[in-house]
Formats: sequence, C-alpha cells, structure tokens
Amino acid sequence: METTEEFRLTYMQLQINAELIPKSILVGGKIHDYISCEYCQKRHCVYSNKVLNDEEEYNYQQALESYSYSCGVPIFPDDHYLKETVFIRIQINCDSLIEILYYSSRKSGNYPICYYCEEKEDLITPSQSLKERFKQIYPLCEVCYENKKDFHTKGEIKTSKHVSKKRKI
Repeated sequence: METTEEFRLTYMQLQINAELIPKSILVGGKIHDYISCEYCQKRHCVYSNKVLNDEEEYNYQQALESYSYSCGVPIFPDDHYLKETVFIRIQINCDSLIEILYYSSRKSGNYPICYYCEEKEDLITPSQSLKERFKQIYPLCEVCYENKKDFHTKGEIKTSKHVSKKRKI
C-alpha cells in the first residue's frame, strides 16, 4: 500500500514547521512595525505586503491594544480581517535569537540591540580586525560577552593573500 504525499512523515513535518507568512514578505523593506512578547519582552518584526490605509492602521493599533502577543502565535485571532495582511513569524519562540531582518530594517523605532538578549545598553564595539573580516557584525552586550557569547557575524570578507607579480615583457 502506497502512502499519499499528504500522509508522508516528511511532508507532515514540513507543514508543522511552516510559517503562515508568505515568503515574499520576509524582507527588511516589508517590516511594518515591531511588537514585543508579553513573556520574554523580545522584539519581533511585524510584516505587511502593503502600506496600511488609515482605517487598517487604526484597526491594527486597536488590535495591539486589545490582544496580548506572545512568541509563537499569530498577532490576530483567526476571524480578524487583518490576519491576511499583517503577519508575524510564528516559528520564533522566547528562546529564539533576534530576527536577522530586524537589523536590516530602516523602519523608525529600530535601534541597535544585542543579538542574543535584546539589551540596548552596554553594547560592545567590535574590534577593528573583526570589522575587517566580516561584512555584518551583530550587536553584542557586555553581559552576553561575559557569558562567553561571541559576536554573531555574517559575510566573511574574502581577501586575496596571493600578490600577483607583474610579468616582464
């Protein structure tokens, strides 16, 4: 007896782990706002594929005041009309690191926070050698550094160690 795709274990696992947010929205330019979890207080990105009109923005703000947000759940209940317009990543939980897209956002209200704990004070300045080795260095606070955390980096800068010699003609 053959199992259909919808009952394959790998397919079912993919469905469980799937984000409810369209992948095309997961870019820094689609960040509409930030929201904090009521339990861990971590800041998360709120995405929208379009600019909300005045009525939608008002209803969005009303919803934020009416509902409490916690990691791993959608912002709105299933019957709220904005649930198809405004999204949050539900695969993020209280133990997750800060979303990488947070750091690429130019949205007002965005400020440097520690990659591990979201501390905004006592951030360490990365060394010059680290700046020369990586394109992106995410903020690190003193407490995380003392707890043996390292700067999270991305995009190693490739340098040529071979010096080309001019050919004599």
